[in-house]
Amino acid sequence: MRSKRVTIRIGFLLIINALVVTTAFSQDQPNDREWTDGTLEDVQIEIIKDRQITLPAANRNFEKIAPQPAEQFKPSITYNFRPFNFQAPEISPQIRPLRLKQEDNSRVYGSYVSLGYGNYASPYAEAFLNSRKDKKKLVGAHAWLKSSAKGPVDGKNSGSGTSGASLYGKAFGDFISASGKVGFENIATHFYGYPAGEVVSRDAIRQSYNLFSLGGEIANTRNTEFQYSLGADFGHLTDHYSAKETDVDLAFRSSYRIDEETAIELGADYAVTSRKDDVIDAKPRSLFRINGDYLFSPLDGLQVKAGLIVAFENDTLDSKDIHVFPDVHATYSLSPTIDLVGSFTGGVDKVTLHSLVRENWWLAPNIPIYHTNRLFEFLAGINARLGNQVEVHAGLAAANLKNLYSFVNSADDQSKFITVFDEGTVKRNNVYAALSYAQSEKAKFMVRMDYYTYTAGDLQEVWHRPTYRLSANAFYNIYDKILLKADLIMQGGMKALDQPSAEVIRLDGAFDLNARAEYLFSDSFSFFVQLNNIVSNEYPLFYHYPVRGMQGLGGITWSF
Repeated sequence: MRSKRVTIRIGFLLIINALVVTTAFSQDQPNDREWTDGTLEDVQIEIIKDRQITLPAANRNFEKIAPQPAEQFKPSITYNFRPFNFQAPEISPQIRPLRLKQEDNSRVYGSYVSLGYGNYASPYAEAFLNSRKDKKKLVGAHAWLKSSAKGPVDGKNSGSGTSGASLYGKAFGDFISASGKVGFENIATHFYGYPAGEVVSRDAIRQSYNLFSLGGEIANTRNTEFQYSLGADFGHLTDHYSAKETDVDLAFRSSYRIDEETAIELGADYAVTSRKDDVIDAKPRSLFRINGDYLFSPLDGLQVKAGLIVAFENDTLDSKDIHVFPDVHATYSLSPTIDLVGSFTGGVDKVTLHSLVRENWWLAPNIPIYHTNRLFEFLAGINARLGNQVEVHAGLAAANLKNLYSFVNSADDQSKFITVFDEGTVKRNNVYAALSYAQSEKAKFMVRMDYYTYTAGDLQEVWHRPTYRLSANAFYNIYDKILLKADLIMQGGMKALDQPSAEVIRLDGAFDLNARAEYLFSDSFSFFVQLNNIVSNEYPLFYHYPVRGMQGLGGITWSF
């Protein structure tokens, strides 16, 4: 019996090895962020302190580096001025600041207000207000202002910022939980990618987006054999000109646990989007996706999820309205600390004006928009845990993509971007590796490296997508009195098309170093200083769009 089990395991390892080698040496099989975020919602993670401390420290840290590949669809690098707060270690520096008293669990703060100001005429204000700890409900509000009146090109001609407010709540019943949210956001910017030396009116290059959102979800409260959730979201977007878009999403997720090793999952979502612009009449675009999976364990240490994804869509770019994709995922435990992972899947990825604005604020009017068809995506990787403090993830992936979009500067106005879609098959390969370390909330360090290759289909190139990206961040707490944070982002390899000359432009890479220090005057009041782009590298977000140089921000935070 033991001999048979060993034989099975060796056979499985040989199969995994063959798949990995085949993928590594094949340029015909490629991979998918964005920078995106997935994204967990701001309001449900960052502000509920009692919920954070219920999570295992190691898992929370490691989840910040996803073990799967992720393409950075959003090449821009943004800064988050929100204060961070975590309990950390006692260390032994030469200078010992006064230590704060041990926090009383009965005085867990669920709200804060933070105010600050920085160079480039940058006011900052943010507030989270939440109800007190309650097992039956949570109600809260979030409001923020993050703006810079001046930018990297001609002062106020490149000013930008975001502001908004949202309300959210969740109620827990004996059998059903319900949650809801409503919010408004404004994004303001200028088309500052005009030719150098050209005299322009600031009002003539102004752009802004107003986004309204409304959503809700119900789910069963208890952990039973049958789990379900049903959600709905509504969104409406308008810009400074004539663009309008309305988006409605419905989503259903369910699972039925047959026994400890076997389960059935069924999910479906429906999205309908209607957009209107100067020369575009409102016409609904529909996308319906349904997936079913069977989870089982065919042998010791091997867990498999196998099923299908079926998508129905009415985009005119595709000749077919119905698409069927495999949905297979496997995890094999080589040991209690080492897992081999693999997947073979596909799908139709939703693309809307709303999602494109999140990536690029400088879009031209009346751009074409179509969903992306992931014909297939293959992944093989390894996840390892080295004790309780270190995790390592590494792997490679390949994907074939149809109707993949790229951003290209308009031939009529270089400061605005149009979308071009590759109707052929784009092949994308990705190799990734990640390392994370956590010393029980005392010190944290994470680093991840991604490398991509693209082979365009019908187009000349895949435009404005980085081919490498390195990200790292570290946290350090000195006697619960001084909180330190540092981030490093490096990415590059992007290409752009100069339409007048038809020349391929290789954009400079990004090197962005950021640091933050926060001093706790008391357990509820602190002062912070944040420096972004410390080396003042004015790398381009997109062609003709450099970022600001070094940015400094100082402020105070009051928790209550």
